[in-house]
Amino acid sequence: MIKRAIIITAAILVTSLYAGAQITYGAKISGGVAYQDVINNDVISKGSIKTFNIRAIAQKPTKYGFWLEAGLGIAGKGSVVYNDGLTTTTRLTYIEIPVSLIRKFKFTDLGIFYLGAGGYLSAGLAGKLDYETPGSNTSDNLKFGNEDDARRVDTGMDFSTGFEFQNKVTFNIAYSFGLNNIASNPQQNSGTSVVRNREFSVGLGYLFK
Repeated sequence: MIKRAIIITAAILVTSLYAGAQITYGAKISGGVAYQDVINNDVISKGSIKTFNIRAIAQKPTKYGFWLEAGLGIAGKGSVVYNDGLTTTTRLTYIEIPVSLIRKFKFTDLGIFYLGAGGYLSAGLAGKLDYETPGSNTSDNLKFGNEDDARRVDTGMDFSTGFEFQNKVTFNIAYSFGLNNIASNPQQNSGTSVVRNREFSVGLGYLFK
């Protein structure tokens, strides 16, 4: 079901991008910090982890200076959760399809300033759980599934800004706001009612005209 949804979504995006307009292709890499909105009465505090993202993109001009941007890439997410005597670090790797509407503004002769907003659909590929107590450190592979460690599908909103230089190099800042509750049934039964992904990233890219 998940693979089918991703394939159908990607096919729709590719078809729309090819429909009668010049297309700009590119790639983006970024690093940042990810954390999670976790609701659990036993959690004392929460922290973030460092992440790395890479994606291929395609842009299509529409009207009034707006562009449609779609991509396909790998995204890292997760968090650190502190309980009494236990620290749990969650690292998640997703395949992600982001779609955004971007407004571009000419900025003197340096290049183009842009603002964007949209959404994403992602599916979990792999994950890891690290457990630390005062006397031990252990780890385990995270399993995706409604009855496992985390739900596989994540959806949310993307907000971005940045600059496209004349040499086609781009500087990008983005914030993703997960809407889907990825807490599995066992998590909810054990007191964690909500887990939602958040990420702030900064990176570079290049556009192939």
